[in-house]
Amino acid sequence: MDLSQKMKVNKNWDMADEHVLSILNGQVMYEEFKEKKMMGQSDYAPFNEAMCINDTTPKIFTKEFIETRARGHLETTEDYINKVITPLNTLFNNHYPCMILWFGKDMFCQMNLLTLLAYLEQSNYKGRVFLHSFREDEFKVRQTELELGHYSRVYEDVLLNHSPASVKVLPVMYQAIDLYLMMLNDENPVTKYIKKNRNLSTAELLTNLFALFPTIGYGDLQYKKLIRKNK
Repeated sequence: MDLSQKMKVNKNWDMADEHVLSILNGQVMYEEFKEKKMMGQSDYAPFNEAMCINDTTPKIFTKEFIETRARGHLETTEDYINKVITPLNTLFNNHYPCMILWFGKDMFCQMNLLTLLAYLEQSNYKGRVFLHSFREDEFKVRQTELELGHYSRVYEDVLLNHSPASVKVLPVMYQAIDLYLMMLNDENPVTKYIKKNRNLSTAELLTNLFALFPTIGYGDLQYKKLIRKNK
């Protein structure tokens, strides 16, 4: 996917590129943005996680968080650090007056976004935060400036307690939370479809699941796990 040619980016802010950190939802997006310098001379970092699955902890990016997330992904702590934590060193080791978070509107992306926003609150970040949201089939970027202050609570509500948000969030995140809570149930539209179509190959199921449930945003790994469990 050549995002650089298709995405229409609106860069209307009053800070120099070098004072901006763009955090991208995944390694592939990160590599293309960095190579094409889609945000000029700003810094880039990927968030290589899938917060919509497995357990998490109240404090984000701590030792307990890393161990818990690695265990859920069936990875070693070292592998998790290399994949998720080390690529975020730019975030941990520098101060930026402005951050741009690039996340899609599907549930997968929105749970990752929620985690990062909660972390910024936990780390007492005082700069400006912009969300650049998009749908990959449209390639239109919508810019929204976000106000920190309540995302730690939403993170606790949703990803720790598995309950609806107790405070107001953007409509796209509200919808994603509903999907996240739905997918926690053993019986959900995805598992029902898999059980109903057990005769299909894994490859065929994957193709159909991507087409039928774009708002969930799962990748191959998440869907294959559900297929193995329900086929």
